[in-house]
Amino acid sequence: MTEASDVTRRLTRFYEEISSLDSIVRALSRAGVDTGKITAGDLYTRGLDCQNLGGFENLELLASVAAEYAPIEPHHRIVDVACGLGGPGRYLADRFGCSVAGIDLLPMRIDTARILTQMTGLADRVTYQVADATDLPFADRWSDQVWMLDASIHMRDKAGLFREIARVLQPGGLLVMHDQTAPIPRVMAPVTRRAPYIAPPLPQLIRYVEDAGLRLLTWRDTTDRVLEHFEQRRAAREERPEPTSTAESRRRRERQRVAGNAYIEALRDHGGRTGILVAKRRS
Repeated sequence: MTEASDVTRRLTRFYEEISSLDSIVRALSRAGVDTGKITAGDLYTRGLDCQNLGGFENLELLASVAAEYAPIEPHHRIVDVACGLGGPGRYLADRFGCSVAGIDLLPMRIDTARILTQMTGLADRVTYQVADATDLPFADRWSDQVWMLDASIHMRDKAGLFREIARVLQPGGLLVMHDQTAPIPRVMAPVTRRAPYIAPPLPQLIRYVEDAGLRLLTWRDTTDRVLEHFEQRRAAREERPEPTSTAESRRRRERQRVAGNAYIEALRDHGGRTGILVAKRRS
C-alpha cells in the first residue's frame, strides 16, 4: 500500500466515526426540523456539518476576521480546501451569496457534501470534486479566496500545498485558514494514531505561506475558544442518556469521548495552540 492510499484509508475511517448523513438527519429530527425542508442554516448553526475545530462559532469568527481585509462579495469564487461535509462552504454561500468550489481527498465526504447541498437548495452555487490539495483542479488566478480549516495539519507536503493555493488565488486574494500548530503533545496519541498529524511550529508555518508568494496579514490565537468548544461538547455528552445501540456504536462513542478528552488536555495543560491565519496573494 502506498503512503497516499494509507493516508486516505486512515482519514476515511477517522471521519466516518465523526458523523454520517443518517446521524445528521436524526439530529435534525430530534431538534424538530422538517427534514424535507432543510436549510443550510439548520445544519451549520447546529454544527452538524462543521467538522472544523471550534465548530460554527469559530467559523463565524473566521468570516469576521477575513472581512477585516477583504469582505466576500456575491460575485466572488471561493475554493474550500478539504471541504469535508461542506458546512463551511455552504455557510459562505448562504451568508454572502458567493460561489464555492469544494475539494476533498475522501470520496465519502464529497458524496455526503453533495447530498446535503442538494437537500438545502444550494447546488447551483456550491460544487464539489475529489481532488488532492497539492494539485488543485482550478486555473491560475481562478479564485478570490481560498479557505482551509484544520486541514493543512494532515498534509505532509506543506510547500506544495501553499504553492498551489497561491497559484489559484488572484493577486490580492486571501488565504483564510485555521489550524493547530506544533507541538502536538503526546496526550493526543488517541487522535494522532488514527490520522496523520504533521504540524510545524508557527514560525515555520508562516515561512511556508510566505515562501509560496503570500504575505501574512494576521495570526489570531483561538486556543481558548477551541478548548471551550470541546469542554461544552463533553458536558453535553455527559448530560445525554446513553442511547440503546450496538456494540460497535458504543465503541465509536467511546473513541469520540477519548479523542475529545485528548484535545482538552492538550490545549489546556500541554501547550497545544490553535489559530486563524489570513494571508494575501502578492501581486
